[in-house]
Amino acid sequence: MRISTRSSKLALKQVDIFLNNLDAKSLVPEIKKQITSGDIKSQKGENLFDKAHFVEDIEKSLINNEADVAIHSLKDMAVVDNENLEIYAMIGGVNRGDRLILKNDAETNKLENLHIGTSSLRRMNQCKHFMPSCKISEIRGNVDTRIEKLNLGEFDAIILANAGLERLGLSTNSISLDIQKFLPAVGQGIIAIQCRKDDYATKRVLNPLRDEAQISMINLERAFIKQIGGNCHSAVSVMASSNGQNLSISSQIFGKNDYIALTETGLLKDGQLLLDKMVKQAEQLGGIELLNEHN
Repeated sequence: MRISTRSSKLALKQVDIFLNNLDAKSLVPEIKKQITSGDIKSQKGENLFDKAHFVEDIEKSLINNEADVAIHSLKDMAVVDNENLEIYAMIGGVNRGDRLILKNDAETNKLENLHIGTSSLRRMNQCKHFMPSCKISEIRGNVDTRIEKLNLGEFDAIILANAGLERLGLSTNSISLDIQKFLPAVGQGIIAIQCRKDDYATKRVLNPLRDEAQISMINLERAFIKQIGGNCHSAVSVMASSNGQNLSISSQIFGKNDYIALTETGLLKDGQLLLDKMVKQAEQLGGIELLNEHN
């Protein structure tokens, strides 16, 4: 099996997780590591570019039949799929929330008046509303680069996704942020396993990883972002979760000064109905206008 991936530490770790979960002992993997245009832009310190640049080069290897499977961080992917490709399986299994990383010698109970670094418009707005005494500045680079900037004193704290830290096995002086306030981005913490729609042989190999309930829930998150006109850069959080046959979908939509919080609960089988209700509620409460304030 030819596996296409970015060449970062986290991306390669996600390939390891994929192979361990697949547990196909007869499989002989060929890892095709790529430095994407997004990686190049990030290394150059460019700030304003679409996360799709982390994904498109990897997808091209599938489209050109140079790979059988592509491994992505789902949060980087567009909410509109390529017509020839399919996210056939997903791997979660981690806390999908965010962590506040402090300098090594900082006290974790003193969280006022911090200078916090983040590259996410969503996190910037969450901090503005839920940690109002703190100053928020933009930070770029991979996980190691951001932690280095923190320990060099450029920031008092940074915010990173718990999933990346957990998967890399990084031990930090940090606290988990309240996931009810700091709701994650669409697809955050989920590893996406992508293949060609017509590659039925690869799909048969991937079938043990395919969890229909998980795919349905994450697709509700992606559909919500799509229907309100957002994308993976938007100042929007969304998370779907289930407990048995019960489903909950929550979201926050941030404008430049205000925000709205939305929640719909019901039965897992009624996911589409709950999604439609939440989209209607977002429209009625001015969520679309708030979202467009950042355009």
